[in-house]
Amino acid sequence: MSNTISMEKLIDWGHFVKVAYEMYAQNHLSPIKPADFPAGWELVANLTMTPHLEKMQEREFGGFIARSVDNPLQQAVVIRGTESPLDWLSDFEFILETFHEVPDGGKTEQGFTNLYRSMMVEYADASIPSETLMASIDALPQGTRLLVTGHSLGSSLATLHAFLAGSKNVDVELITFASPRVGDKSFVEAFQRMNIPNTRIFNKPDIVPQVPVEIAGYRHLEPGLEINSALYPIKHSIPCYHALSTYLYVMGDTEANISKCKTTP
Repeated sequence: MSNTISMEKLIDWGHFVKVAYEMYAQNHLSPIKPADFPAGWELVANLTMTPHLEKMQEREFGGFIARSVDNPLQQAVVIRGTESPLDWLSDFEFILETFHEVPDGGKTEQGFTNLYRSMMVEYADASIPSETLMASIDALPQGTRLLVTGHSLGSSLATLHAFLAGSKNVDVELITFASPRVGDKSFVEAFQRMNIPNTRIFNKPDIVPQVPVEIAGYRHLEPGLEINSALYPIKHSIPCYHALSTYLYVMGDTEANISKCKTTP
């Protein structure tokens, strides 16, 4: 189910993901809330994950959960990705496995799925014990509206989380930037049966949304919202095509920092 949402609103959610990257840059499992944390939102928990990949072994910061100050039933789950797509793409074998967490949920990419299963919620309120991100869905207050967003590898994890939440009848919406394909045709059909509002933004020259390939059985959640950095003064390079800052800039974010990727006249 596509969702009509303004570009301005999509940029706002892109800023949430940008903050997750800033928190990751603190190089700490429980980074402090940065000064540019979205106004009107409070930090509920940090997310950690344990990649079982060749280049990544240790538990690391993966994102955060935030709650609207005005409406505590509005929550956001924000998952960072990686700005270096070649690093993590080379780690994945793109094997499909059954997503057992959702009955008749089709098959999903094994590496993404295992990484999602490893995600833990570390609550800011120390009296609340940590739990898996999957289990946190069952603890949501009745009437919670959940928005899940991510970039790059984080988009695949966000997609799986929205899928699981939707299967439990949570009111959930998904917004992804530069998402790879996450699962097979049966997964996509199961996702679409849940009528989850979904906005998938992809940059035409970015390689990440082009993998894993369809010939291996993978499908995208449709429709996608295409942008094209090739029409802008952005360097022609794999990292620049993929960078969240490029996405935000092309979407119209006047504050996007593209200094590393801007072409010089």
